[in-house]
Amino acid sequence: MTAHTAMPRSEQHVVDPDSTNHEFSIRASQGVHGALAVGAGLVAIGFAASASTSPTGVLRWLAAAGFAVLALVCARAMTVGSMLVADEVGIRLRIRNEWIGTRWEEIEEVTVLKRRHPLDDGRVAVHLLDPGPVLGSMPSATRKVTDANRRLTGSSLAVPFGLTAKPSNGEVVQALHMLADTRCPVREQL
Repeated sequence: MTAHTAMPRSEQHVVDPDSTNHEFSIRASQGVHGALAVGAGLVAIGFAASASTSPTGVLRWLAAAGFAVLALVCARAMTVGSMLVADEVGIRLRIRNEWIGTRWEEIEEVTVLKRRHPLDDGRVAVHLLDPGPVLGSMPSATRKVTDANRRLTGSSLAVPFGLTAKPSNGEVVQALHMLADTRCPVREQL
């Protein structure tokens, strides 16, 4: 599967109804983003309420606007759905509003950086055999995100998990390894 396209029905992997259908996903953490949205919203209301009775009202209105924007960003993060979906066919990642997908056979390796401590996010990075066609077909705004990912993580296609995003299965390496089967290596980054 290439970027922004779905597989034709004839090429889709057919799953035997008697077998166990496995899918692994990483979604934004509802609890963390919900708490941040509510907290930022309350702080924004507090700053806005106090701004009209204060000589520094303009600064308080600016602070209220900043916290309101934070509340909206956190609320939106709860509604975007999955950030990564892996199944028996391949992996799909959401970068901004674009889905980027590839088959297991087109992946050089998947590396998983586990969480090192409770306030740290881990990361799943997908290293493609030939990233040119996938990255070249992206809109420029999405390409800027993938370029930043490459500078920070060594891979253009990477998503976090841990505090801000929750995997559907706690054993990330094992779940991805089982889905990839022997088509590409999945390893833990140390």
